[in-house]
Order: sequence, then C-alpha cells, then structure tokens
Amino acid sequence: MSTDTTRPLTDVPAEIDAWAAALMQELQERGENLYNGSPADSDSRFAYERMGAAGIIGLGWSRELGGREMDPVEVVKIEERLGYHWLPLCGYLLSVKTIGNAIVKFGTPDLISRFIPDAVAGRIMFCQGFSEPEAGSDLAALRTRAVRDGDRWIVNGRKIWTSSAELADWMYLAVRTDPDLPRHKGLSVMLLDMHAPGVHVDVHHTLGGGTFGEVILTDVAVPAENVLGEVNGGWTVLMGSLDFERVTSEKVGVALWVLDQLEEPAAPRHRHSMLALRGELEASRRLGHEATRLIARGERVSGMSSMCKLSVSLTMQKIAALSVEILGPAALVDRGDGAYADGRLAAFHRSSVSMTLAGGSCDVQRKVIAQQGLGLPR
Repeated sequence: MSTDTTRPLTDVPAEIDAWAAALMQELQERGENLYNGSPADSDSRFAYERMGAAGIIGLGWSRELGGREMDPVEVVKIEERLGYHWLPLCGYLLSVKTIGNAIVKFGTPDLISRFIPDAVAGRIMFCQGFSEPEAGSDLAALRTRAVRDGDRWIVNGRKIWTSSAELADWMYLAVRTDPDLPRHKGLSVMLLDMHAPGVHVDVHHTLGGGTFGEVILTDVAVPAENVLGEVNGGWTVLMGSLDFERVTSEKVGVALWVLDQLEEPAAPRHRHSMLALRGELEASRRLGHEATRLIARGERVSGMSSMCKLSVSLTMQKIAALSVEILGPAALVDRGDGAYADGRLAAFHRSSVSMTLAGGSCDVQRKVIAQQGLGLPR
C-alpha cells in the first residue's frame, strides 16, 4: 500500500481510512503484537508517533496547542474509524482522550504549554495511575501517599492495572495528600515523571495475550507545580477525566468491524440477530456523540458517559456471543489455520469480557447512571 503514514492528514474520511489501513499493514510487517483483546488494549509507541506525525493527536484542541479546532463529534467519528481498522490505540486514548483533555481543562498555562504540544507531536506518552491493589472501582479508597517537602511532593505507594506503564514518559497520578480529610476530599492529581528515581515498573502478561503494568513508587519526588487542579481537589479532576474516558467511540468502531466480518456467514439464519445488534451499536454510537456534545459545552455528563460505557460493554458481549453461535469454535481460535479473520474475533471475545470491568465495572456504571443521571438516592 502506497499511503505515506508520516505525512499530515486532512479530515477526509476516505483518506483517514487509507492511512489507517496502511499503518496497520506497517505494524504487521514490523511484527508488533496487535490483537491483545482489542485496539484499546493493544499498544505501540511506533503507532502513537505515526499518529502525531499525521496530525491525528489533539484534533479538537486549539491551533495554538497544535490542534485543528475540529468539532468534537467529528473527532469521535475519526476515532471510530481508527478503531474499525484495529489500530493499537491504548497510548492514544490515555495520552489524548483522557489525560490530555484533562490537562487542557484543569491545567495551568505552564502545564499546558509544557505537555500538550509534545503530546500533539507524538513525542510524549502518558499512563494513568488510578487503580491500586485495594482500590479499583472504589477510587476514593486509594492509599498512595504524597507528602509535601518544600517545593516538591514525595510519593510512596503502588499502582496496578496500569496500561502503557512500560512505554509511558509520564503518569497521570492520583494520590492522597491529606489523610485527615474525608475520603473524597483529601485527593490530588499530579504529573509524575516515569523516568524519575524511585519509579519501578513490573509488566504482567494476561491470559488474553496483553500486558498491564504494576508501578511501585518509592520516595519519588514530584515538583509542586506538577499538581493538576487544586491540592486536595483531585476528585473533581478525576471525575472530569472519567467523563472523557467512558465515551468509548473506538470500541464502537471495533464492534462494527466484527459485525461486518460476520455478515456473510450469518446469512440468512442469523439475519434478525445481526440487524438487532447493529441497531444497538448505533444507539451506543449516538449516546457517545451526545455525551461528547455535552462535554464540549462544559455540562456535567457523568450519567450520560456511563450510559455510553455500559451500552458499548453489553453490546460487545452480545456480538461476541453471536460470533460463536455463527462460527462455532473458529470464533475462539486465535492463531493457525483454524483462526477466523487472523484471530481477531477471538481477541474481540476476550476483550468483551474485560470491558465489563476495565474503566469501571458495569455495576459501577449503573450506580452512576442512577445517582448522577436519574438523581436517585444513594
């Protein structure tokens, strides 16, 4: 394929499709491990740098920051197409969609100028330091501690399930800065240099073929100016970050690709089920578009973004189950002659299970929808 993956792109859909397909071919030729569940679970520093060179990172940000000031919904539609082509997007989703947007929204002018232009260019990658061994969905239970020492904070603790930790330059870190305040009020968010003394990363391999990082922090110094938002005001920053994260547009693209692969073998016995799932997926897609519009207007969207996450998660599980019903064992084989579509359906099946937990479990999403979206009591 002749498409040059290093040149800047326009926002023409056909051009983006050709570019994404060419990059995927380039990654395959490099022998990168691409099917760790789904594109949101796979990672590639090379792909992230290519995205920066093509001008895909930070499309909705201002031109002063290196972006294109695109309409937020149009950005989401491009992310859907990148997911459709199965590009490894974990580093992008963390560095741009979740953390980059949070820095733009909550950061000081100094933090924005230090981090955002390099992120746009694909030169720096972030990981997210939220979950801990005893603080997963209950984020307010985190114990990693930061103690003020002059013009810096000294951090000790442990983070787990940290995607991209082995590739990242910086961590978007949630810490407890005042243990005497109520759980939700003593938290802060800071940007930690992953190459600083005292940072240790262990990489763990999963049954699905992917990896996650366990990050041990021992007396790590973080400059005071690297705090994002107010000290002890981290809960507001964290919740704002999750609103971005839970609009999982790239997974809509992945699920649409799977449905397209099943179209021919499904006919005619499973036609009704296929049409029903296409309808559910389109509903998930439109939820994401509406949540994106609300976020762009600065409105509170916790309930809506959780609806996006829950809807996509459940629809992915239904599609995965139907793939087995249609294809039988071939849908679960991830390599060799018996694998369907290069084993991507097997990878999708694995990812559909983890989606009910990663980024907040389905039960947590239902709770947020009830309380934040419907105003029901705790």
